[in-house]
Amino acid sequence: MTRPPDQWPVGGSYTFGGRQGRMSPTRQRAFDVLVPRYLLTPHDAGSLAATPISDAGLKRLIVEIGCGKGEATAAMAPGEPDALVIACEPNEATIAHLAWLLDAGDVTNVRLWIGDAFDLLAVLEPHTIAEVRIWFPDPWPKPRHAHKRLFTPLRLGLIVDALAVGARLRLATDDLAYAAEALAAIDAEPRLRGAVVPRPGHRPVTTFEARGLRAGHPAVDIVAVREH
Repeated sequence: MTRPPDQWPVGGSYTFGGRQGRMSPTRQRAFDVLVPRYLLTPHDAGSLAATPISDAGLKRLIVEIGCGKGEATAAMAPGEPDALVIACEPNEATIAHLAWLLDAGDVTNVRLWIGDAFDLLAVLEPHTIAEVRIWFPDPWPKPRHAHKRLFTPLRLGLIVDALAVGARLRLATDDLAYAAEALAAIDAEPRLRGAVVPRPGHRPVTTFEARGLRAGHPAVDIVAVREH
């Protein structure tokens, strides 16, 4: 599916994580050998969109936007055997690390999308996703970077388009200003109802979150449900 030019963000990416550093030999091997085992291609996504999740033996489709190194992905997926988790990340080095975690843990219900998560949402059928997860997105605090923030009306609208009625959008952030901005965007979206919730015990404390906690920045968890 091709979006009209006025729907493309500045820089051509919504998730802005594609800066590629030099991979270590270990990660390069993981990228070359392991990533293809879990990779979801646009063709595969198109086939998935054409097949109801229930027909594929699954009950839920979960999309994680910006999975980073995938610590949370690899830890949570084994407890969700009824779901297919699609972890989206433009950075190839961190995708390679997640593939290594999946292989080491024998996790079979995760697929990897290398690139912008919104390109995946454009391929999947609307109203098919049971949950979208966004763990610790870059808040882009400087005003000149505001256009890169994920929780804008346009980007949030595209996420809600993909959610089934009754499905959830989940966010965790350790930036209080970003949490407030996200809540305001959710409140302004008529199809969503959301609020701050207690930290769920099944969401693991990743290296990134632990670093924030040491700096005195506890995480805020937000859940929004699509009501119609």
